[in-house]
Amino acid sequence: MMHFFDKLEVLGRHYSESTSEEEKQAFIFAMDAIYFILGTGQGTEFEAYVQSQEASAPPLVIARFKTREEAEAAMNARKPQVDSARVLIGDDYYSAMFVPATGRTHLVFMPPFMEHYLQEMADERRQPSGLSFSTKAEAEAWMNQQPTPPQQVVVDIAGAPYLAAYHHRIDYRVLYPLPAPTPPSQET
Repeated sequence: MMHFFDKLEVLGRHYSESTSEEEKQAFIFAMDAIYFILGTGQGTEFEAYVQSQEASAPPLVIARFKTREEAEAAMNARKPQVDSARVLIGDDYYSAMFVPATGRTHLVFMPPFMEHYLQEMADERRQPSGLSFSTKAEAEAWMNQQPTPPQQVVVDIAGAPYLAAYHHRIDYRVLYPLPAPTPPSQET
């Protein structure tokens, strides 16, 4: 359990010691964010977010849709509107942004977003889990049998590395093929 009041105490101490107005404003902003988390009952969600960051889980999304049309309808019907968030359409990342001038939420495809995440996972040379499957269907069946799968784990499918990822906030499981690791730099 995160100890929000301990964090507030530390921020308050640094606020009192600071002589910079810019720093003081930053400390007030951070304290307000903690009060918002506490006041809206989102402490557990915030802890889950921090844990997902520490686990290098897939980038957080607030929803998944099968089609762009479904996503546009749902995001524009949402009350209150979301200022900015990420959503999945199929397995592709989109940024959902509410634009007050149009009164609508617009979806912007984020083509390199997932590629960067997967390349980072490959470059970190994540330890294989030892799980091996002959087919993608077998790996999907294994994932779907897990009550709560790991947020990310490397599995082998027919000799190729895949990242078995779990989007915990929307309870979505997916397999992403991992690219080859970036070769080490030849610079000395």
